Amino acid sequence: MNSQKTGQGTATQQDVGYLASIFSDGLILIDREWRITYANAAAREISRIDDSHINGATHWEMYPATVGTEQERIYRRSMEERISLDHEFYYAPFEVWITLRTYPVPSGIAVHYRDSTRMKEAERNRDDNARRLQQVFDTTTDAIIVLDPDYRITFMNRRAVELLSPIGEVMGRVLFEAFPGIVYQDSPYIANYRRAMEDRIHGRFEAYYPEPLNVWFSVEARPADHTGIIVFFRDITQQRLDAEELWLKTAETERQAAEIETLYRTAPIGLALFDTTDFRYLRLNDRQAQFFGLKPEEVVGRIVTEMAPIEGLRELFEQVRDGHPVINYPLEGELVGSPGEHRYWTVNYFPLYGTDGSVQAIAAASLEVTAQKKAEMALIQSEKLAAVGRLASSISHEINNPLESVTNLLYLIASREDLSLPTREYVDIAQAELERVSQITTQTLRFHRQAARSTWVSAEQLLKPVINLFRGRLTNSDIELEAQFNSQTEALCLENEIRQVLSNLIANAIDAMRAGGRLLIRSHDAFHPVTGVKGIRITIADTGHGMDPATQARIFEPFFTTKDLNGTGLGLWISAEILERHQGQLAVRSSQHPLHHGTVFGLFLPITPARTDSSED
Repeated sequence: MNSQKTGQGTATQQDVGYLASIFSDGLILIDREWRITYANAAAREISRIDDSHINGATHWEMYPATVGTEQERIYRRSMEERISLDHEFYYAPFEVWITLRTYPVPSGIAVHYRDSTRMKEAERNRDDNARRLQQVFDTTTDAIIVLDPDYRITFMNRRAVELLSPIGEVMGRVLFEAFPGIVYQDSPYIANYRRAMEDRIHGRFEAYYPEPLNVWFSVEARPADHTGIIVFFRDITQQRLDAEELWLKTAETERQAAEIETLYRTAPIGLALFDTTDFRYLRLNDRQAQFFGLKPEEVVGRIVTEMAPIEGLRELFEQVRDGHPVINYPLEGELVGSPGEHRYWTVNYFPLYGTDGSVQAIAAASLEVTAQKKAEMALIQSEKLAAVGRLASSISHEINNPLESVTNLLYLIASREDLSLPTREYVDIAQAELERVSQITTQTLRFHRQAARSTWVSAEQLLKPVINLFRGRLTNSDIELEAQFNSQTEALCLENEIRQVLSNLIANAIDAMRAGGRLLIRSHDAFHPVTGVKGIRITIADTGHGMDPATQARIFEPFFTTKDLNGTGLGLWISAEILERHQGQLAVRSSQHPLHHGTVFGLFLPITPARTDSSED
C-alpha cells in the first residue's frame, strides 16, 4: 500500500509497519466498518484474499460462514472493548483450523493468525500413537513395568504380566512388598532401583529371582522424567545355561587352536608376522626359518632386511605399512645364510588392522620358486639357441647372394684386358656387396651378444637389426614390408632380450604368410592401458591366415605350438615372460575372416620399469 488515509476505515502506515514487524504469520487489519484494509502474504494465502478484497466487501460478506459464530463474538468484543482475545475454530469452507489473536489498533482491530490444521491432526494422532505404543509394549520381548516415586507398580506390559504371573496380582503394589525375597543387605536390586529413583542414574544388573519365579533376569532401571522409573527385564535363564555350554565349547576351541598352530608351524609355505616400526620378525613358522637355515626362535626379533638384504624389500614393507598389500610379487636375491646363491620367491604381504583402523602388523606368505625359475631359465636358454639357429640360417641366406655377385663380378673383371669404366662399376658393386656382408655379420654378432645390464635404446634401434636379418626371407616369401618408426623415445631394457621377442614375432608372422602378404611394423609413444605408465608401443601385423579363438587362448602356454615338429612351443611363452620382467605387456588379436584376416601383436615397453608395483607419494 503506497499511501493510506488516516481516520476511521483506513489503516495507517504506522499501524501496518508496526504490526508487520511483529508477526510473521497471517496478519490482517479490519477497520471499524469491518472492511479488510491490509493483508500480508501469509494472510492472503490462508484466507484467499486478493487485491479486490482490500477495502471492498466487509469481512462478514467475504466469510459468511463466520456470521453468528464465536469468531464474530470475539471480533466484535475486541473491536468494542479494545482488548486482545484468543480464539481457535474450524472454518469448514476452507477445511482448515485457525488459531488467532486479535489486537486493537487505532483504525480498528488487527488479527494475527495461523493455519493450525496440522497441529490439530497431530493432536488427533497423539491418542492413536499412545494406543500404538501400548501395542508395541505388549508385543516387545522385553518385560516393562513403571514404578512411581513410592516404588508402586503403576504399569505392566503383557510380557511383564506373563513373567510375574507366578507371584499373583502385583499391579498397584509396592515393589519390595510384591517381591519380599529380593530384600536383603547389599542386594543389587535395591541398590540399582534406588540409584535410578533417587540419583536419576541408569542402572543395569543380572540377578537370580528365587521362589516362586526361580529365574535369572537381566534388568535395566531407567529414570522416567521426574515421576519414577521404568524397569526393563528379560528372562536370561536359558542364556546362563548357554554360557555354561559355551565354556565347554571354549575348551574345544582352544584344542582346535592348538591344531591350527601346529599347521601354521609345519606349513610348506613360509609364514611370518612383522612389526610396523623396524619390520622385525614377531613370529614365523618352521618353513620361513628354513630359508635361513635357522630355527624360528633364532630369527624372532631380527629385522627382515638384515636377514634378506634384497634391494627394494624395505620399500615393499613400507608400502604395506601404508595400507597397500603386495600380492604375488616376484622377489629375488640372496640371504645372509647362503651368500652367493641367487634365489627366487613369490611373496604376499598384507596389512593387519587394529580396532582403531591403524595397521598393527604385517603378515607375510612366501613361496620359494628357485627350482622353477632355474627350469624357466634353462628353457629360455634353449629358446635362445633355437633363435640363434634361425638367425644363422638367415645370415647364410643373406651371404649367399652377395658372394654370388662378387664371384660373377670378379669373373667379368678377369675377362677384360683393361679396367674400363664398366669394369670400374663392377668393382664398385663388388665392394658394396662385400660391405653388405660385413653389415650383416656385424648385426648378427650384436644381436647375439648378451648384455650384462639394461641400456637405453629406441624402437628403431631395436627393430632395424632384426628386420635386416629377415630381409632375405621376406623377399623370397614375396612379403611386402612396411615399417614406420614414429617414436624416437628411448627405453631402458635388456635390448638382446627385446630383440629376441621381436625376432620371434616377425618369424611367426613370416611363417603365417606362406603365400606372401604384407608385414606392417609400427612404433609410437604410448601409455599402459591400466597403469598409465609412459612407454613405447611396437605393433607387428601380418596378413596371414589368422588364429581361431581356441588357439589365441593358448598361444602363451609353454610347449603349445601349431608348427608340429618345426616349433618348440616356447617362443611366445618366453616372449611374454620377458615382457613381464620388463613390466611391459604383450597383447594379441587375430581374425580368420575371409577378407580381413591376419594377426596383430602389440608390444608395450615402459620407458623405465618400476621397482615396485606401487607409485611414490
